[in-house]
Amino acid sequence: MGSADCQKHIDQIRKDYTTELTSKIMADRQRATAMYFIDRLALRAGNEKGDDEADTYGCCSLQYEHVTLEPPNIVKFDFLGKDSMRFQQEVPVEPQVFKNIKLFKKEPKTVGDDLFDRLNVSYLRILKLKLTIDWITQQALGIADAWSIGKGVPYI
Repeated sequence: MGSADCQKHIDQIRKDYTTELTSKIMADRQRATAMYFIDRLALRAGNEKGDDEADTYGCCSLQYEHVTLEPPNIVKFDFLGKDSMRFQQEVPVEPQVFKNIKLFKKEPKTVGDDLFDRLNVSYLRILKLKLTIDWITQQALGIADAWSIGKGVPYI
């Protein structure tokens, strides 16, 4: 898979999750919104910690209190991320993403509740793995191409 093929694949994933931002199925809408944050903010998926680790969060384990909204389209994040590093950021988002977060925070949700309560984290991990494998394949093909045309040791 070349660089252009990899980019087409990523573009298709972005198109798919953008379409699902307005899905009538809440689980699909939550997955699409989480994918938006993982893609645009490079958030980790989350839910990877063991019982003996500190309470840290990723996108899929965000709770009600970790996200606040400031109209018209600002989402404020404040939570402990990997290695207990504080993630505190205000980001402008697409109007539909803002609407979705507002919907996901609707009553009866309150402090301590999961923001993405219908999300299948395994799907997001599989997607991330697939993108990583595609990237590695692209790098390997680049190395093979460089060697095959006699350019010596390639720089990556």
